[in-house]
Amino acid sequence: MKARVLDEQADLFEIGVLAQTAEVQGVSIEHLLAEPSGPPVVIVGGLLSVDHLRDMRRLSSVLSRAKTALVVVPPFTDLDVGCYFETPVQLRVHRRSAEATARVIDRPSADVLGDEITVRSDHDFETALGAGVVALDQHGKPVLIRYQATNTSSPVFFSTLQLLTYTALTDEGNRQATLSHLLSWTPATVSEPMPPFLTSRVEKKAHAASESILVPVALLLAAGGLQPAEQLRDRAQALLGTVLSVDEVEGAFEELGNHGLRAAEGGRGMDATLIEGFINQRGLHPYVRELTELLAAAETQP
Repeated sequence: MKARVLDEQADLFEIGVLAQTAEVQGVSIEHLLAEPSGPPVVIVGGLLSVDHLRDMRRLSSVLSRAKTALVVVPPFTDLDVGCYFETPVQLRVHRRSAEATARVIDRPSADVLGDEITVRSDHDFETALGAGVVALDQHGKPVLIRYQATNTSSPVFFSTLQLLTYTALTDEGNRQATLSHLLSWTPATVSEPMPPFLTSRVEKKAHAASESILVPVALLLAAGGLQPAEQLRDRAQALLGTVLSVDEVEGAFEELGNHGLRAAEGGRGMDATLIEGFINQRGLHPYVRELTELLAAAETQP
């Protein structure tokens, strides 16, 4: 089993612990950007800071397209971890008192690890992400999440479980088994042909909307129906923490034309069934439900 780490983290204690489970290779971020395919990449959360924001966004995007898994573990510097990986909804780390037990709710993971593991965590995640939750703490809060932007991309595993630390609250066998499970992840075989939308992205023009723009716009359309670009922009910032320009929203409208958004007399029209297909391909239904509730609550407020 192999894993790659960034050179600037290669001397950390946590990487020494990682080396007890996997053969570790230190590489530069430039090397990873140029040659992303290969063993999974492990990031200790201390790297997440404003100075590294742009590089981490580039790196996570490149690794995702290369089907290379990324594992993000404690300790964390910035608690707003979602901004480094452009998740469609907010993903924050929340500090709490230490716990040892986690309940595995992801069936494939439970088949390997069992229904419960004993690994210390003193944080959990605050997020509307639901489809990729792997394990919960005693209060039902996520402590291990598998975020996959599309069904053809690799995941980012976000863990508050201390998988690279020896502590009295951790069962060493559980810790190593969980770490090995994440490092040995392989992409599922995609049995159906690549959707036309994804195919078109390969040949898209330079100005075409990126997935990080398309997803929040599609979420808001699915949750609230057809809306003016200005309103979509405001709601994306208020509800999803995503800052978009009107031009970016208009670009998303244009590209989403492949999924049911179409010109209509007097304005745009929308085929909800086809937008539903776009959402379904990415497993985003839990976020649509959350947004629908938020929008309904906002409409009832005076």
